[in-house]
Amino acid sequence: MTRISLIVPGNRDEPLRDGELAIYQRLLLEQPGIDGVEVIWAGSAPDVQAVPGLHPIVQLVDEAANRVSLLRRGLLAATGDLVVILDPSREYGPDALLQVLEPIQSGAADVVVGVPRTSRGLFSPGGVRGRTLKILGRLALGTSDGLSGLAALRRSAVRSLVMENQEISGSRILLDVLTWCSGSLLDVPVNTGRNDQRRLDAIGLDDLRQLKRVLDHRFGTLSRLVQFCVVGASGMFVDLSLYAIFQWLFAMLGFAGPHDPAEGFTWPLFVAGSLAIWAAMTWNFLLNRRLTFNDSRSGSIPRQYLTYAIGNALGIAVSLTLRLFLPSRYPFFASHRLAAAVVGIVVATAISFSMSRWVVFRRAPNSDVEHRTVSETSDASDQESALA
Repeated sequence: MTRISLIVPGNRDEPLRDGELAIYQRLLLEQPGIDGVEVIWAGSAPDVQAVPGLHPIVQLVDEAANRVSLLRRGLLAATGDLVVILDPSREYGPDALLQVLEPIQSGAADVVVGVPRTSRGLFSPGGVRGRTLKILGRLALGTSDGLSGLAALRRSAVRSLVMENQEISGSRILLDVLTWCSGSLLDVPVNTGRNDQRRLDAIGLDDLRQLKRVLDHRFGTLSRLVQFCVVGASGMFVDLSLYAIFQWLFAMLGFAGPHDPAEGFTWPLFVAGSLAIWAAMTWNFLLNRRLTFNDSRSGSIPRQYLTYAIGNALGIAVSLTLRLFLPSRYPFFASHRLAAAVVGIVVATAISFSMSRWVVFRRAPNSDVEHRTVSETSDASDQESALA
């Protein structure tokens, strides 16, 4: 026999229609093999008219928490074998819940996303745009509808949810599910009401953070590499700009080196290159610590900065060596010194990323508390209740 937890992260601005939750609960209880359905309302105190006839119901009231934090609290409180997540701001028919549960019960998937059916033609303007977005969403997120308000999953798929991250920014429910869920993912077309509307609020910083978390979870090191390269591109701009500025400044002060690199080593070029590299390294460190490896920011900034500098010393040496060596050996680089600097930066990127990813910003082993899963948390809560 199977027990289902229906989680509804909502507030007073998103009321359910009278008795709708009770209808969902009764419909699920009527299905063969289901011996219990608990409703978990996470958020503001629900309207009395919205919850008549519900048994059992778990209320997690918090007027100030955001939608994602409410979802995670609901997951920690859930005791069912299967979990259904319902966005109260969307309008789904009762049969939609059965449609997303069927692949879970049959073993076809571990996580199912309810995607609204569409009646638009393939070649209509809206149809082409919608299908393009679905393809891009499936490639990036694993689902064609990142704004869906209905999902079902096995409780075992929540095993990587970390207890310490109950309070987390974000408002897109499904994006958070995609951040920590594991197992196979499947899109299932579902029926929606005539007044159903997706949440198309303006994209904010929290939404971008959620998207980054999903991409990091889905693509791992590849996602980090892309972010590292974007940061590196900005660092390249800082490096080359300052390199050119320092050369111009030294020339204005009368410290310009010879125009012919074959005449030997020149201190002005060395100093200009060193200062530019140091400034770019500092820039990259701050951005990578804040963005690329933002989940590994434990420890003091001075200590991490020193470790970063030591770990990337090889890359810095390669970059500086190439920008001095290439102009002295090849005519092209002699007349295009910035091109030599570009080559040095590109070659050093692979070294810098490897050191940053697995040495400088390597995550410390998590504590036993952090490794506790939703299942373990619920079991512990049950034991505490029994002892009480």
